[in-house]
Amino acid sequence: MNSEVSNTEIKQTKVSLGNKLAFACGDIFGGGSFNIINFMFTPFLTLVVGIPMIHLTWILLLTKIWDGIIDPFIGKVTDGKQPGKFGKRRYFMLIAAPLMFVCFILLFFPWNLITNSLALKCVFVVLVYMLYATAQSFVLIPYYSHASEMTDDFAERNRTNAVRIAFSIMSSIICVAVPGMIAKPTKGDNGASYILMAGIFGFIFMVSVLVTALFSREQIITPAVKTKLNIKDFVRPLKVKTYRQYLGMQMCTSMAMAVMSSFFFTFCDFYLRRMTYQTVTVLGDNGSRFPIATIAAAMMFVAQIIALPLNLKLIKVKSKRFAYITSAIIWIAIVACMFALPAETAINTVTNDKGITAVSTAKGTPDWLIIIFGLLTGLGIGGTVFVPHSSFGDVCDVGELYFGERTEGAFSGLTNFLNTTAQAVGLAIPPAIIGLAGFVETQYVTEAEYETIKNAGEVIVNGKNYGLLENFKATVGNGSVQLLPITQSDSAQLALRLTFIILPIVIMAIGILIASRYKLTSGLQSKIVQANARTDKDSEEFKQIREELLKQL
Repeated sequence: MNSEVSNTEIKQTKVSLGNKLAFACGDIFGGGSFNIINFMFTPFLTLVVGIPMIHLTWILLLTKIWDGIIDPFIGKVTDGKQPGKFGKRRYFMLIAAPLMFVCFILLFFPWNLITNSLALKCVFVVLVYMLYATAQSFVLIPYYSHASEMTDDFAERNRTNAVRIAFSIMSSIICVAVPGMIAKPTKGDNGASYILMAGIFGFIFMVSVLVTALFSREQIITPAVKTKLNIKDFVRPLKVKTYRQYLGMQMCTSMAMAVMSSFFFTFCDFYLRRMTYQTVTVLGDNGSRFPIATIAAAMMFVAQIIALPLNLKLIKVKSKRFAYITSAIIWIAIVACMFALPAETAINTVTNDKGITAVSTAKGTPDWLIIIFGLLTGLGIGGTVFVPHSSFGDVCDVGELYFGERTEGAFSGLTNFLNTTAQAVGLAIPPAIIGLAGFVETQYVTEAEYETIKNAGEVIVNGKNYGLLENFKATVGNGSVQLLPITQSDSAQLALRLTFIILPIVIMAIGILIASRYKLTSGLQSKIVQANARTDKDSEEFKQIREELLKQL
């Protein structure tokens, strides 16, 4: 058997600790920014900027589709670059990191400080989100492609990705807990603190990406692959069955996580801790969702770190398919139980020195149980996140065997396109349902309009009645009055529960079905790597080996 190395240069299989750490730094941005946006962006838009929940449907759909459309182009660009001092991928990360920093600040800019026009606010949000998505893609697509070039060894690739995922999860924990201490809808500053929050974390993200771009080193070095972008080439990776299965698992995980994280704080504020939220908001305590909701969210990611060695063991003893399915079943079971969690009910009231009366004591789901649910949910999420992340390089190996060339950028570009499009569809459904069920967003009115509202006792803006004034907290600032809702209707709460719980269960059930058909094992991947390294690819012997390997998938 001819085992000479082809034009794909493989220097070694082991990745040094320093190289692993430099590579993993990039996912401080990937994991951290993802969770700041997922956990904070929906409350920011509805309760700070004042955009109606139902409008988020088309805003998220439009921006996510844009994000997906540009990804294949970026993948082609990175595939077509000749390797240089910063490889094929790290060059783009180096250039895009500062732009990403600026765009992240703009993403959380409170446009209500500039205008009360709903149309203008929507336009600003869409344009800035598109700009941010472009900068983000120029960082993450090269980064994910770079991941498959770190090593071709199955076990070493898993270990390298485990370090990366650990960095991502640690960043996620911090980015779930800390940003909400800096900026929150109840802060009473009309959103100005969000600029500070975005500046701090945007700078951290920029530095983390630059560390990877400057100090990480790929071991698999491939020549430039320049092809014209057309629909046929764009969807070419879909010919590979293993890639379709990998993509399905990743899409299901991303969609379910996006739904749960986007509405987690809203679920806690307006359902589980609805009375506490009213009390601390009205009485001036800005800690409405801290510590219990924040702790529970952080525990989801702590549990994912705990799950890493467990999933590595499952993969070693069983398979990646087994690890994904086991984790998904745990996730579904725990989330299903969350539907039975009771909400708070009022049992006492208190009046502050301004004569404002609000609920001070309530009962419902105990704090410790909410934390336990966060931990158990995180254990389930852990495997469904790790398996797709650790499988991308394996899938690229299969793609090289199938097509005869290695084009991680094309695979990464199509993956991001379909993944973000699926997220867009998944994220568009809950706001539509919750918005139609009567969810009320923050309103901004002039001081003269507020005097009229006080006299009427009802919040009526542009002819629409948003309910009693007592259901809002009024804050005067920047020449206008912010009316922050402190309660939501029963119908809105029910819609929130249904979408927050049922939708992820359905999505992950589909993920289990897809994972059950994934057949790429460590032994099979090793044989594929050996086949890809051969130089006699025109021989009948190689063609027979190739056909037999592909049949096993």
